[in-house]
Amino acid sequence: MTSLRQGRAATLMVIAALLVSTVGDEVAMVALALRGADRTGLTSVVSAQMLAGLVPGIALGGVIGRIVDRFRADAVLGVTLALECLIAAAAAAVADGAVLLIATMLLLGALGAVAQTCVMALVPRLFPASEVQLRVNSLMESVRNAGYIIGPLLVGLLTAHGGTGLALAVDAGTFAFALLAVPVISRWLVMAGRERTGTAGQAEAPAAATAEAVTDGPETPGKTEGGLRVGLTLLWAGAQRRATLATIVVTVAATSVVNVLLPFFADDIPGGTAAYGVLLATWSVGLVLGPFALRGGLSRQPTAVVAVGAAAIIGLSYLVTGAYPVVPLMLAAFLCGGMANAVQNVALRTHVMADCPPDVRGRVGAAYGATLQTSVAVGFALAGLAPADWARWGILAGGGVAFLAGSIGWFRTRAVAPPPVPAADAAVAAGQVPEGGTP
Repeated sequence: MTSLRQGRAATLMVIAALLVSTVGDEVAMVALALRGADRTGLTSVVSAQMLAGLVPGIALGGVIGRIVDRFRADAVLGVTLALECLIAAAAAAVADGAVLLIATMLLLGALGAVAQTCVMALVPRLFPASEVQLRVNSLMESVRNAGYIIGPLLVGLLTAHGGTGLALAVDAGTFAFALLAVPVISRWLVMAGRERTGTAGQAEAPAAATAEAVTDGPETPGKTEGGLRVGLTLLWAGAQRRATLATIVVTVAATSVVNVLLPFFADDIPGGTAAYGVLLATWSVGLVLGPFALRGGLSRQPTAVVAVGAAAIIGLSYLVTGAYPVVPLMLAAFLCGGMANAVQNVALRTHVMADCPPDVRGRVGAAYGATLQTSVAVGFALAGLAPADWARWGILAGGGVAFLAGSIGWFRTRAVAPPPVPAADAAVAAGQVPEGGTP
């Protein structure tokens, strides 16, 4: 009972740190973009900043994966947060020119990719049961998306009263606060490892050795050969994973095209840019609410099927938006699309990491991030080929492709997905949450 209370307290601490650090990520991105626009007056600089934040997760995926697998993920996370804090503080003081602004975004983008990979690797260790991972990932997704809403609002307030320097200083403080969660995670990992070791000690020696290897006992440096190639090989292994990921890659690229074209469609919406802003806010609300849908019967469905089904709904929401630009209908479509977006993220992340071997979690997590970011980049590039006055047709095409691909993927993954297996009753370890409980 004591370990359960400690586990819940640790979970709350980690969730709070996640919320604050996500707010910090958003504050950094918006504040640096505002400073780039103010100090240089060049759209090319701001564009380069956005690309600089995206590229490291793709280009450095192999290196990031090897680092997370070679060293303790909690220690890597602590060092990463400390470096983000220092860089944000330095940026507040000295990042004025184009080169420094782009370099700052590049460094923060690389460190953010490391932190994301660490979190993906830590969740299966903290919560070994796959059904618990789904619930925790749902909660984390809601918290992270809440940070995406709070961050831009906070940076607007801070910039209005103290400029981008104040916003970046507060950003450094958010990373410092998130650091407080690292010792909690470390103690939690030790406690969970001891409980697993104690359980294994009650079995015969060969069974105990096997259990320790499977359940990821005390962390040791893993093999790091292969880098991103190994991560991609494992990520795409198996018919179900290939069907799922191929669908998601197509739908993410298609909807990324839509994201670029939506601002050009704003003038065709009744209410113009004001209505467009409300639509984006509605999507964000859906992102926060969506994971709660996984608390019901949907949580008992195969995560691959849920992920591609959600992808089809995202495509449908954009298809409806382009076909019927009526504000009430668009608001409903954006709310459903945002909820489906969050469900897709949670289900796909859980599907990828739940049965991942412990010594390659970092590389698989990095490969997952690189795959999705590459798909986003492809969508952005394709959108650049569309004339601005073709925005509506581009939205219809992107939404239609995503809906069609998601629907086909849904049938394919249902054909190869194993039937849902009822979760067996088990004792709650330090890193687990009881069935029906709140993590």
